[in-house]
Amino acid sequence: MPQWKVACFDLDGTLVKNTSTGQHLAGKMGHADEMAKIERWYKEGKVSNADVAALDGKYYRGYSVSDIHGFLDDIPTVDHISETVSYFASRGIPSIVCILAWKFVAEYFANKYGFSGWSGPDLELDSSGIFTGRVLTDFHETDKPVYVNDYCQKIHANLSEAFHVGDSRSDLPLFKQVGFSVAFNADTTTQLAASVSVDSGSLLDILTVIPGIKP
Repeated sequence: MPQWKVACFDLDGTLVKNTSTGQHLAGKMGHADEMAKIERWYKEGKVSNADVAALDGKYYRGYSVSDIHGFLDDIPTVDHISETVSYFASRGIPSIVCILAWKFVAEYFANKYGFSGWSGPDLELDSSGIFTGRVLTDFHETDKPVYVNDYCQKIHANLSEAFHVGDSRSDLPLFKQVGFSVAFNADTTTQLAASVSVDSGSLLDILTVIPGIKP
């Protein structure tokens, strides 16, 4: 049976339900219609994640990281995220968030639910800790395997000893390189690309389909 060393999770559509972190935050900051258009363009393949970051990032100007984290307190999520992360931790398997949403958004979820690492594009902060609206670093679908591989190397693991849980096309490059993949509440294309598919309101249900993991 596989000896898993890393559990990887997408965020939007996987841990977050009925919305995306970008759309949720846009609603708080007053540019929901613009963000809906940007996300539609991304799904249609008309823009890259770097384009999304540049278009969305300007709206964060004047806010702090703590402001944004406060906006996330009421975002809807699937059930039992903490319990799932804790279960893996009890078996010596760290969980990480590997996403294309903002890195400081991933940090919020890491702090709240106990994830050990996180990725994503980032925005520039001025000397007083306020976002300038300028993108500091980009992060693309193809960067997901790079990030996970780097994390694996730090803990003396291989990509084949990691599994990933995701829901959309941004997860496909990572699905191809990890040892096992779970399409969680995913679209048809992602389901076909994954090792297994699960539709559920509880993250704990992935425990029943990952080889070598039993609840």
